[in-house]
Amino acid sequence: MHLNTFQAAESDSPLDPVASARDIDSAHETSAREIVDSAVREFGDSLAILTSFQREGLVVLDLVLGVAPRTPVLTIDTGRLPASTYDVISEVEKRYDTRVELIVPDAAEVDSMLSLYGRDLFVESVANRMLCCQVRKVRPLERYMTRNPGISGLFLGLRRGQSDTRANVDFIDRTTEPTRINAIADWSADDVLRYTLDNSLPEHPLYAAGYTSIGCDPCTRAVSSGEGERAGRWWWESEADKECGIHFTPDGRAEREVDVLLRDLLAHTKR
Repeated sequence: MHLNTFQAAESDSPLDPVASARDIDSAHETSAREIVDSAVREFGDSLAILTSFQREGLVVLDLVLGVAPRTPVLTIDTGRLPASTYDVISEVEKRYDTRVELIVPDAAEVDSMLSLYGRDLFVESVANRMLCCQVRKVRPLERYMTRNPGISGLFLGLRRGQSDTRANVDFIDRTTEPTRINAIADWSADDVLRYTLDNSLPEHPLYAAGYTSIGCDPCTRAVSSGEGERAGRWWWESEADKECGIHFTPDGRAEREVDVLLRDLLAHTKR
């Protein structure tokens, strides 16, 4: 694992194994606040928060805006979000006196994708689903970052406990541009929920319906007891990683297939 200054609190101060759950929660929160403070000192006005308004993202947003209230808040509006996500956005804007910037897909690319493969192409194959994520999420974010080179640090809400794919997430990832900061990487779902309740944070209403991970409306469902946190994402896929490509790049056959699909789509896109 790549070590860095933001990981010092985790590696230099091991937790007492007999400490109470509350002590552990407090240590995690202190570590997260230290990471946020360090990032603010290092990156200053070049920071932004990227969130989909799940619990994790709202915890990070609360931590960051508490010390740097002018930090821009970004979200990707894929065009297929649940209606209740927009209600959460409005609540966040009022509570924190901020404006959430919506990053949207290229309309011509979306039109080409729908024309070639249909509106619900994502259920046909992993490659089709990855293409949809590329057009609606990955490429819009890439374009936004290209147009806004002043952003050099990006706060995210990734946690190691969310899935095997995320098990080795670093507190800070300098291998990407912009640098990605995961201040709550070592938190559990219980840590996140406790912070949410203790601080009366806004909460997406789909959690009350049994959701544990919330993305696009047709690609997310509630989970059953014993299922993983991200089991409700693209649940019809039995073997694929539950990732869209923003945080982790697809590999193997699905990646090669989606490259071909994307090339064909762009060839048919009218400008």
